[in-house]
Amino acid sequence: MTSHKNRRTRTTLLSKSTTMNLEKLGVSRFDFNDPYHFALTLSWPEFFVVVILADMLINALFALLYFAAPGAIANLPPDSLLDAFFFSVETLATVGYGVMAPATRYGHFVSTVEIFIGMLFTATMTGLVFVRFSKPKAKILFADQPIVTQHGGRAQLMLRVGNGRMNSLSDAVARITVLLLDIAPDGQHFRRALDLKLTRSDLPFFPLTWTVVHELDASSPLHGLTQDSPVLEQMRLMLSITARDPALGAQVHAAQGYRGSDIAFGMRYADAVTWDGKDTSVADMRKISMIEPETTRQLAHQLPDA
Repeated sequence: MTSHKNRRTRTTLLSKSTTMNLEKLGVSRFDFNDPYHFALTLSWPEFFVVVILADMLINALFALLYFAAPGAIANLPPDSLLDAFFFSVETLATVGYGVMAPATRYGHFVSTVEIFIGMLFTATMTGLVFVRFSKPKAKILFADQPIVTQHGGRAQLMLRVGNGRMNSLSDAVARITVLLLDIAPDGQHFRRALDLKLTRSDLPFFPLTWTVVHELDASSPLHGLTQDSPVLEQMRLMLSITARDPALGAQVHAAQGYRGSDIAFGMRYADAVTWDGKDTSVADMRKISMIEPETTRQLAHQLPDA
């Protein structure tokens, strides 16, 4: 039996350009003492595989019980385990085609237990499928790369996000956390997690796109950051967005991770929003990640993302 201390669990934080692997020792991803969390954290393919395997295992067990007592089921060939399995499937599903039926007290007892388990299994799986479908999910689009650009003579770190829903989100809150490698006085390496101050961290109305901005001023832990800074190699950025989706009536959350090497210096995000000068704004979500070299045109002349 594998000891909890020897278990190794890996979590992958994904971004379109890179991945960040996090490992834990002494914990297991699949904790069978917490089946509800286990069922909800599986991917859909994994979930259906587990359901099918559980159904097959239950039916195989009861098929063996029927097969072990010849004559317990009327019209069941005594040498056909396959027919016993199909009878178990029909009983577990409470279908009962009528061709085969319990003929002895033993057969009635086993089929009664199986019907009870079948009702519990069906109700449980129905509830899990409903919960998995009804979980609120954010459809936030993240730019592939952060950028560092000059705006008003000041260096700024920018990350652009887009609302992938047709309806507007409300009460959106952004947070950027930077992980920096540091060395303690005793020589041990560790990561410092620092929240970056944003020029605006909340947006009451989030219909189209939003560029989250952090100024690289003297108070910033990234002050003086350039494309040649050695800190980029070990630096990690995490952007999280929390908002309320009125269509779902629930709060949604999304996060994206970036390496320091993902940052594009001297670039700007290409215009993703156009305005007809009246009442119509159009956001091209295909341009969320599109960047281009800085030009002499002032960024303030762009239509603001948010």
